[in-house]
Amino acid sequence: MVRLAVWAARECHWVNGMAMTDRAETAWEAITEHLRLADRRPEETELVAIGWKAMKAQHYQDLKTHGLGGKDKALVSRAFVRYWTSASSPAHSHEDLVVDRLALAQIWIALTPAHRLVLSALAEHQDRRRAEQAVNMDSEAFTRALRRARRAFFALWHEGETPSRMWGYDRPGARHQNVMYLVRLRKQRVLKRKVAGTVSRRGHRPPKDLGVSDRELLARFESGGTYAALAREFGVSGELIRERVNKARSEQEGQAED
Repeated sequence: MVRLAVWAARECHWVNGMAMTDRAETAWEAITEHLRLADRRPEETELVAIGWKAMKAQHYQDLKTHGLGGKDKALVSRAFVRYWTSASSPAHSHEDLVVDRLALAQIWIALTPAHRLVLSALAEHQDRRRAEQAVNMDSEAFTRALRRARRAFFALWHEGETPSRMWGYDRPGARHQNVMYLVRLRKQRVLKRKVAGTVSRRGHRPPKDLGVSDRELLARFESGGTYAALAREFGVSGELIRERVNKARSEQEGQAED
């Protein structure tokens, strides 16, 4: 077994990041485990292949630990910071984790109930649409409430300093991308717009004139009108009526807050 493990370690050229002793020990453990569970005498080539497979798996696990996530690019940032922050310090410390947890608890108490409501709904459901339904808000109202909650959170987190800006969009689960990916993506989009000559956004079509103000639409909607009925009356889509009503409601709430 030792002979096969050493031979497998010497001939495995796709794990050059591993020390030779680590390769041999990994292969030996895998070969020994396979022999202990085998119900027949395996061929030497089979045992060597098992050693190679174990070394490859251990090699990729080491890469992930050191911050290289392989195909899963979302692991790069998290693993890199987690490993090298600890490895580069004189002694391992839980100070950063403790400080962050305490700060989060203190900020959470300081937030208003409305801010906690939208933040907890989004964290729980991991989806904007389901969070909106959970708190019984339409898309526009939820977006405004979430924006105010995040600004309040960042202001408390930075304690009087200039709050940080949001890096990207809500991408739950597998759609999430790390910060550097978003930075590169933004640079690529800016370059494409410059090349295509579309940096300026001038020339948009003016909003459709319905003959009544958005506040009038809001008043008629709140008095019992429906999006569909108002859309038929003005000969437009129900989505347009919804946008105008939400816009008027947003302006009305903004004036009330001021």
